[in-house]
Amino acid sequence: MTVDVRADDLEVLRASAARLRRDWDVPLVFGGLRDEHGVPVTLTLGEVTTDLATITIRPSLGLGGKTWLSRRPAYVRDYGSSLDITHEYDRQILGERVTFLAVVPIVVRDDVRGLLYAGTRGGEPLSEAALEALVAEARKVSGELEIRDEVDRRVRLAQSVAAAGPSTVERQLLRDAFAEMRIIARETADPRTRERLEALLVKDARSEITLTARQLDVMALVAAGCRNVEIAERLGLGTETVKSYLRSAMARLGARSRHEAVAAARRHGLLP
Repeated sequence: MTVDVRADDLEVLRASAARLRRDWDVPLVFGGLRDEHGVPVTLTLGEVTTDLATITIRPSLGLGGKTWLSRRPAYVRDYGSSLDITHEYDRQILGERVTFLAVVPIVVRDDVRGLLYAGTRGGEPLSEAALEALVAEARKVSGELEIRDEVDRRVRLAQSVAAAGPSTVERQLLRDAFAEMRIIARETADPRTRERLEALLVKDARSEITLTARQLDVMALVAAGCRNVEIAERLGLGTETVKSYLRSAMARLGARSRHEAVAAARRHGLLP
């Protein structure tokens, strides 16, 4: 299977690993994101050798491979003597003097995209709170990768529609994608994803008419055919607040109805 690993995805994993080290004093954190060969260990924090970077985890092999197949977090209290896992990676793991080892799969839409490990030395296990933090951080990475997947999908859709000379149906798909990307830009916790989306959503700056970010959010959903109640649900706003943003946008655009406002926003290059 061909796996799309974006250049900056590892930075999301690295941020989660750094929080585990900093906030929970985890002695060793390592992991990686899946490529066509498996899950190479490309991130290590707290290591005492360079050998972890020679590991590429594959399904069913070692603790990580077991977790890959089950899609569930797992741990062993004494890695070296555990009979519940295979031991293909003993040289590297035991070279780090690891005793307690835990791993959580990074799962996006039922697809394992990576693995995040946490380990201790000297026989002391990770605390229950640290284990919960490990699970939470892996889920944060999963969530961000899912957002990035959706952004990529919608960007490809917009590009293909624009290149083909869109029909009426395709124009609506493009407008839906534009509206969704505005929402994703507001919801994502990752600054790189937000910056990328905001750059894609910038419209013609030469227009004398401008709308605030929230007004554009509302107008984008109006253009996608959403009613005020639906817009409120999508943006997490009250219905009256949506009406207020819509009225102010209409005033700036010199429009007397929502349909006129959409047409004016497109004319000024504010909407696709």
